Amino acid sequence: MSSSARFRCRWPVCLLVDKSSPLHPFKVTSDCKGESVPFGSGDRAQLQQIIEQLGKLATDLAAVKQQVNDQQNTINQIRQDATAAITTGLAEIRAVARDAMSRTNDIVTGPVASIGGELVTIRSAIGQLDSRLQEQAASPPAPAAEPASPPAPEPEPTPVPEAVPEPDPEPEPERPDPLDEPDVDTLRAAAGISAATLHAHRDTWEFLVKHVGADQHFHLPAEVRGAEGVVLAKVSGPSLVAALTSLHRVSRTAPEAGTRAIAAHLHERLTETVQEIVTRPHRGDGADAVRIVIDDRAAPDDTSS
Repeated sequence: MSSSARFRCRWPVCLLVDKSSPLHPFKVTSDCKGESVPFGSGDRAQLQQIIEQLGKLATDLAAVKQQVNDQQNTINQIRQDATAAITTGLAEIRAVARDAMSRTNDIVTGPVASIGGELVTIRSAIGQLDSRLQEQAASPPAPAAEPASPPAPEPEPTPVPEAVPEPDPEPEPERPDPLDEPDVDTLRAAAGISAATLHAHRDTWEFLVKHVGADQHFHLPAEVRGAEGVVLAKVSGPSLVAALTSLHRVSRTAPEAGTRAIAAHLHERLTETVQEIVTRPHRGDGADAVRIVIDDRAAPDDTSS
């Protein structure tokens, strides 16, 4: 085998490598038929340039790839930051909205409850006025007095010596019936209550305000909560005194039997609650607040047998 080796391939270019040359010169044929073009030491610089250009291309491709990766990381970071900012902003907006709704509810609830209480008082006054007008209309008018006939002339009496008139005895003041007045001890105990929570149906509360609202000692509570037809109202001691006296009077003087029955029942329930304070008094902290519950129910069936 000669000092030069000939390599053939299917390409239009074939290479001849001279192994004896330190630079391994190449010979390129255009048709692989022996027409060779030698590559010697003169083409070394051109080959070196090609290699350097290929190296630069590889470096540039690596740099471009790194830039693409950096841009992708930047895009991912921007996406994460935007998602976190949107989530935080939505949470803050929801918190602000909840706070605004809570403040609006607090601002509106008090005036609405006060207006409702005033409307109940106005309705009570109108109802009392209507009842009085109906009573006046139902009572028959007094018959007109017939004109008196002129008296017959009386004979002149014989003069008698004038007697010194004796002073009339002063009438004794009428003593009130003890049954017509509520118990004084109960009223005193009720006056000493700072605040009591009344648990009753809304209609019962309206009945109480209607018949007690005109009393000078009754004050509408500032806090009246209602849910599912039940009212929770915090009433003061003077308001309880007004309720006891007014309900006691209505239970005896109201024209309707139903009104008398409702007033008597409420008066009895209030009296029972206040009597517990009379029998077991307690002042200061350490005791439960007074609670008046008007919610009678049937006893549950005994299923033990």
